[in-house]
Amino acid sequence: MTVDVNIPAFEATPLEDIAQIAATARSSFRSQKTKDVEWRLVQLRKLYWGLTDYTEKLQAALKKDLNKPPHDAILSEIHHLMQDLNLTLKKLKDWVKDDKDIDYPWTFAAMKPRIRKEPLGTVLVFGAYNVPLMLSLAPFIGAMAAGCTAVLKPSENAPATAMVMKEMVEKYLDPTSFFVVNGAIPESTALLNEKWAKIFYTGNSTVARIVSKKAAETLTPVTLELGGRNPSFVSKSADLALAARRLLWGKTLNAGQICLSQNYVLVQREVVQDFIKYLNATYQEFYPDGPQSSEDYARIINERQFDRIKKMLDTTKGKIVMGGETDRSDLYISPTVVLVDSIDDPMIAEESFGPVWSIMPYDTLDNAIDIANTVDPTPLALTTFGSKSENEKSELLLILALSF
Repeated sequence: MTVDVNIPAFEATPLEDIAQIAATARSSFRSQKTKDVEWRLVQLRKLYWGLTDYTEKLQAALKKDLNKPPHDAILSEIHHLMQDLNLTLKKLKDWVKDDKDIDYPWTFAAMKPRIRKEPLGTVLVFGAYNVPLMLSLAPFIGAMAAGCTAVLKPSENAPATAMVMKEMVEKYLDPTSFFVVNGAIPESTALLNEKWAKIFYTGNSTVARIVSKKAAETLTPVTLELGGRNPSFVSKSADLALAARRLLWGKTLNAGQICLSQNYVLVQREVVQDFIKYLNATYQEFYPDGPQSSEDYARIINERQFDRIKKMLDTTKGKIVMGGETDRSDLYISPTVVLVDSIDDPMIAEESFGPVWSIMPYDTLDNAIDIANTVDPTPLALTTFGSKSENEKSELLLILALSF
């Protein structure tokens, strides 16, 4: 790398500064400057060039936090944000226009109803540790585009990325409108004690309840992006080799610390053993010298999450049919598959959020769908590998279960 990749040690924002940061952001919003679309576009362009100039430093930070390979940092984080920015820069002037193409009773015709796009105010964004750059800055970009001022609280579990983001934001963006607050529970608590126009939180349901409860005290709207025990279906009609390859890739990207990856796979009983053979063959193709020695395989974020995932493997009553190796000193857990026979097994009952997942045999598709709806009726994602009619049926019945 050709740039200085010296990343400062993690430093929390002083608690006594947080109230003033929030007040400054609110004052900046009240000044009306963020309502100017051209001003917003300038800020968005500055962030684009900030990401461009900081690409190598961000890659180094992500490598330090997660052992994330440089190409993965580009694919799943930096380029993702640049695409968001390019789209926003292209479309913003259209997005902010009044929407006049709306339905209303003819009695209101003389009033010429329309929907006006007005910024809410000052927003608070909580980032996540697994994709610490993209999941922090993507909602931040949305706030900027909408004409809001914003305060970002990155995850303290990805400290290097948090420090680089803070440095970049302070260097490139308006210093009275956009802020990064670093820290852990005390800093998050201090932020939640402030009044916000909206809160955006990405993470787990436990913290989401805390955020929502606090927001409810002031009727603050909240957007929650949470995980889930995502199912996958593999029927005897599927291309088993393709299904194995795609599902294994989904659990090796970022060492499985991806909220959209499968938590368990329901496989039609008569093809379970063949599917396992394809998985192991793909495993050897992906990592001929083993994942631990591969430069392309990430690590678990910290010891707490390592111990949580390891406990699932230690307490399962199932049989490990692929992988199973762990090394706490290296925060390494190999891609691991466990064959289970009960939805009460820890491998299904808990969200792994890591490179481990389970296989559970099923007899009929209706039986598989019932299992999925029993385990978690509101998963974040669903993947299906079967015939067209099987895929459509499983998707439809799960959608019906999710309807409200």
